[in-house]
Amino acid sequence: MSLARAILSRDLKSAFRSGGGWFYALFFFAVFTALAAIAFGPSLGALAIAAPAALWLAAALAIQFAAGELFERDMHDGSLRVLAAEQQGLFSYWLAKAAFLALTAAAPLIIAAPFFLTMLGIPFAQGAGAALILAVGAPALVFIAVLTSALSAGLRAGGLLAMIIAAPFTAPVLVFGVTAAKAFLSGGGIFGPETLILGALSLFMAAATPLFAIAALRVSLE
Repeated sequence: MSLARAILSRDLKSAFRSGGGWFYALFFFAVFTALAAIAFGPSLGALAIAAPAALWLAAALAIQFAAGELFERDMHDGSLRVLAAEQQGLFSYWLAKAAFLALTAAAPLIIAAPFFLTMLGIPFAQGAGAALILAVGAPALVFIAVLTSALSAGLRAGGLLAMIIAAPFTAPVLVFGVTAAKAFLSGGGIFGPETLILGALSLFMAAATPLFAIAALRVSLE
């Protein structure tokens, strides 16, 4: 855990010193939401219907976009190779990268979601509830993004490849996320069956993705 804290601290300092790289996911999320509001026109009814899908699709793309070069710097400067040689496993490294992506990409999106949903005709109070549902499913999106970034690490056009790889993994999260948000905005409770399934997906991804991500990183170093 001390190694994970050290890597996370290093990455956070680097992200804030780089002049706003951590801000890209939030900026993408804002632009996507604004374009969705323009595309669906001025009708508040149409915007409200499209809001759950726009929210979850924007979040998934923004998190995946933020993870595009998650491992590239460590691969290029050799630090990942040193860690792989000195450590029996890379779980601490994976944990630090997942925490970094959650703090710099997922958390700002969840906080900003109620404000951006107002552009889609959703009252702020309901937007806060939809953001809470997003918080339940966001860990699954983060773990998927870390996995696909590891699978495409070191490859040319790796970001595009990661997007393609992520599609089948992300689809169930999007389906239940949109369904849960629609049910809540239609007058249902926040923690309905769909939200519970989202939580189960997040737990499953937390258990399943580290092994494959670590194996992919070791293969990319060979």
